[in-house]
Amino acid sequence: MLKTVWRSIIKTKSLSIIHITGLAIAIAAATVLFLTAMFELSFDNFHENGERIGLIYSQSEPETGLKNNSSMPAPLTPQLKATIPSIESATRVLHGNVILKNGEKEFVSTNRFVDPDFLSIFSFPMLSGNKTSLDQLNDIVLTDAMAKNLFGTSDVIGKQVQVNNNGVWQAMTISAILNDLPANSSFEFHSLVRFENSPDYQKFKDLWDSQNHQVFVKVKAEKINDAAFVKESRAFTNQNFKINIDRLKRDGGKPNAYGDYFSLHILPLSKLHTNDFSFGESISPNFPWILLLISGLILFIASSNFINLSLANSISRNREIGTRKTLGGTTWDIVKQLWLESFILCLLSLLLGLGIASLILPEFNANMNYELRVVDLFSIKNAIIFLSIFILLTLIAGGLPAWKIARTNIIESLKGASKIKSSNLRNSLTVLQFIIAITLIIATIVISSQLNYLVKKPLGFNKSEVISIPIGKGIDKEDALNRMRIALQQQPWVKSVSASDMNIGRGRDGSLQRSMFGFEHENKEIITNFMRIDYDYLKTLDIKLLEGRDFDRSFSADSNSIIINKQMAAQLGGADKILGKTIELNGKSLVIGIIDNFNFHDLKSAVEPLTISVNPNLFPVEYIFVRVETNQLGTTLEEVENIWKSINPKANNLASYLDENTQNLYQSEKTFSKIVISGTSIAIVISCLGLFALALLTINTRVKEIGIRKVLGSSVSSIIVLLSKDFVRLVLIAFFVAAPLAWWVMNNWLQTYAYRIEIQWWMFVLAAAISIVIAWSTIAWQAFKAANANPVDSLRDE
Repeated sequence: MLKTVWRSIIKTKSLSIIHITGLAIAIAAATVLFLTAMFELSFDNFHENGERIGLIYSQSEPETGLKNNSSMPAPLTPQLKATIPSIESATRVLHGNVILKNGEKEFVSTNRFVDPDFLSIFSFPMLSGNKTSLDQLNDIVLTDAMAKNLFGTSDVIGKQVQVNNNGVWQAMTISAILNDLPANSSFEFHSLVRFENSPDYQKFKDLWDSQNHQVFVKVKAEKINDAAFVKESRAFTNQNFKINIDRLKRDGGKPNAYGDYFSLHILPLSKLHTNDFSFGESISPNFPWILLLISGLILFIASSNFINLSLANSISRNREIGTRKTLGGTTWDIVKQLWLESFILCLLSLLLGLGIASLILPEFNANMNYELRVVDLFSIKNAIIFLSIFILLTLIAGGLPAWKIARTNIIESLKGASKIKSSNLRNSLTVLQFIIAITLIIATIVISSQLNYLVKKPLGFNKSEVISIPIGKGIDKEDALNRMRIALQQQPWVKSVSASDMNIGRGRDGSLQRSMFGFEHENKEIITNFMRIDYDYLKTLDIKLLEGRDFDRSFSADSNSIIINKQMAAQLGGADKILGKTIELNGKSLVIGIIDNFNFHDLKSAVEPLTISVNPNLFPVEYIFVRVETNQLGTTLEEVENIWKSINPKANNLASYLDENTQNLYQSEKTFSKIVISGTSIAIVISCLGLFALALLTINTRVKEIGIRKVLGSSVSSIIVLLSKDFVRLVLIAFFVAAPLAWWVMNNWLQTYAYRIEIQWWMFVLAAAISIVIAWSTIAWQAFKAANANPVDSLRDE
């Protein structure tokens, strides 16, 4: 039978090539999307007892709306562990880079300040050491890569390393070496140090109103039960967060369904990567499922094509099928042969598709910042899912048409007159294909328009030609700023220099941070974002001063003064009421100016209240901003970096332009856009193959009709229109179904942005035009060939 099957495939090699090519492209695309989705869903799944690990977060509902916050006060963790019986272990986690030094070798390390329980809660692969490796205050844990950078080997247990933490050098003992962290870890670090060594620990260790770190726990139960934890921790919460609860009651906060104004919750570790708690690179919870949906839709389109092509090919095999039945072949025998042909085509498509996937993955990884490999398919879980999908695909794509073809009437088959009565099925599959394709086209247009809007929307400051320089560790930051300002004054292309404790956007150091302060004002709690800046900040970023004045070096009292944005002024009762007044922030602070609102975070959220200060005693500056005027942006950036290197020889080349930084805020959106655009392109290509199959099938069944029409005087153009209009009608039906569906999906997606476009009518018109043009172009050649055929050939009695 295999020889017969192979001969049949070779005999119809053109259709076989279309079969294999279309399905292989779909399998390649689906494989890449499947691997991406499974990677995203696999985050943090390598930890033992992961279902028992969770992140503590608080929930409340002030007047501004529901608020979830994972920042916790320092005394919470030891008291939570001692008070709540269901908690087996708990650890605080605070991000803070340190400098590590061994002899002449010195490196900046991405560090986490943690408690001893960290190593017993999380099971990061360990080369040497054990779960008690942070029991001593001067213990330090390194990753394999950092150990080799410092010592050239990972055999360093018991050795000392110098640690510069907040400007002070301290000798610490290496107690454990971890393997380099897996790519699917939400944690990113190269060293672990005890939480008690974190900056200002002694100042904040007993304060419940200062929150700057996160808390992870492992429960004694088999898995996290958030509702049970909320109930168990209610008394603890009411006792230790009484001030927060009283403020919420006073200021119009709303209780939850259980009457709690403020409650503690546990987020399971498996959901950490898909939540926006500013811990690692988070994604939308829907992102991996959207990838799986797109891959499924692409495979559906390819399967539909396979069915339509098989049915189209059946017309030329009528006599063969009739002859086999006459010679004693049963319907089941013919089904087996036809399905085996389909299975071989699917298998060849699978091999070719995996080959294509392996070829495109390096480029995909480079563009999307992944580390995917085709061999990842062969993990037990992925292999079971992938093989199940493939078997289902062959059963549907090969089995359905095989069954329909094999059941044809013997006499009609021998005459070559048999028709496969499945026009409704074929038309329905084609309509479904184009519903998917048109929905993706509209999604592509909307996503591209929204991204373009995000990039071009004025942010309230001038991001062009402003260089951001991370100051880094191991240098006096205020002194470095002053020396940099003096050095740059000699350059004619430098217009102004300033600094801040926070970057604008995401720079090359990858940092995203914010500071929030709360204070009482007229018997109401006021929450504000806070930035420590330096003089000339408004000038350097071209931020508009609405009222009052800017910070001025000639006013010595300005170190205790603040400038607020328009949103903050409104929260305090308006500009007329607050300008020139003192508020209870950082002791006493005089409001000397009000600036226009500007987007210091991404455009997913509206502008929030902001307070800025030049007080050097609050926070050190972390980033230097340099406004330049140049036509050679790359050259100017190199010159600024060279000047910075002369001041800080150990600095890394991490300077960047602010317009680059702000665009980096939307990397996930860009990734999503690229995937949707790629999926759309593939869906269109495969849909066109399906339309080609339907056109081929329909035209083959109307050959004599076309011949008669030509004999009766029909023109070529009229026949082309006749053959095309049914297909265009199918595309229009698909459009009218896809348009409201696409509007609903994309409108919901846009709601995640505080600043967004409106979906316009022209987007649907453009999608319809693209669909019709592509569809007509696909069938036009087949229609033209049929219309130009000699009617004598089509009308000859066979």
